[in-house]
Amino acid sequence: MSTHFLTVHGCITQEKYIKGRTLSELESILGFHAGRLAQGATVAALLQVPSKSQFNLLGYTQVAEHKINQQTFKGLDTDKLKDLLLGETFTTVGVNRLVKVLAKTNHSKEMNDDEQYPPGWGVPQWKLTAEMPAQVIADLNPGERYI
Repeated sequence: MSTHFLTVHGCITQEKYIKGRTLSELESILGFHAGRLAQGATVAALLQVPSKSQFNLLGYTQVAEHKINQQTFKGLDTDKLKDLLLGETFTTVGVNRLVKVLAKTNHSKEMNDDEQYPPGWGVPQWKLTAEMPAQVIADLNPGERYI
């Protein structure tokens, strides 16, 4: 397998939540509409942990990013939460490493956000606000499982 590097942004999670899953299970876990990953997906692992200014809190995948607003974290010390994530959760090694799942099918302009991004199973997710270096660790074709 050749080594392929790219930059990623947007929603990320930890590998342990997607390991061993089929593409249709990934859709359900991450909150993609049914069929979004039917053509396959690429999984990329971050090569460095983002700094505090390079990501935003999103909570869990049962609440889509477009439903998150300023009120979502009102009253919470988001700086402290980010510090905790950076100190205890974020890593680039093992099954806890941060990964980005890239659908081979692009976002549809024909569907509204609620249709495209239904509630997922509720795994942690964060949003990269800056481009981050990553390495492709899997290129999944239709019908394949992420091992």
